[in-house]
Amino acid sequence: MNEQPPGGASPPSGPQQPPWQQGPPPGPPPQKRRWPWVLLGCGIAALLVVILAVACTGAFFSAMTAPPEENPGASDTTEGGGDEEGAKTSVGLGEPVDLGQWRVTVDSVETQTAYEGTSPQGEFAVVRLNVENIGTEATYFDSSAVSLVDADGNSHSSATTGSDDSLFLEQINPGNESPGEVVFDIPEGTEVTAVEVEDMMSPDGPVTIEVD
Repeated sequence: MNEQPPGGASPPSGPQQPPWQQGPPPGPPPQKRRWPWVLLGCGIAALLVVILAVACTGAFFSAMTAPPEENPGASDTTEGGGDEEGAKTSVGLGEPVDLGQWRVTVDSVETQTAYEGTSPQGEFAVVRLNVENIGTEATYFDSSAVSLVDADGNSHSSATTGSDDSLFLEQINPGNESPGEVVFDIPEGTEVTAVEVEDMMSPDGPVTIEVD
């Protein structure tokens, strides 16, 4: 008659290994290494940044060193060329020329030994001109905007006079025009070749009026 183990449990079937022959318990499954892919992604991102920086630098230097484009519609204005009168920068006596809000016409340049009872250091050159406001707002025309150029290339500034015909801070409303005179004290015997008018408030100019 077979004896039952205490507690009524059935004995284990088959041969049993002693505890010292049993292997260690299985550990957790090995994790896949992800750091090579992280490094590869960082390397690709850095390469893209370098390529973008090189491309931007090349585009910048190309734009800085590229020759300026020629304007096919530009005309030679040194000889009074141009399809429109206002595009001229060099005209003759009696010809109007536009400069900013002004339309200026120089009628004559004459020399005098005296002006309004005043004697010059050399001789007076009197420029007679007409100024029209072709803009939309009132503007001031001053004789300081006019200068004389002689045969040696020297530029002469206007003199201040108290004459009623002097264009000194003359306010002109839109559509109006004002004739007047600008007086210069120049060395005696100076050959005047041109009158220049410049509007400091306009990006255009100066314009040149050739004197025959």
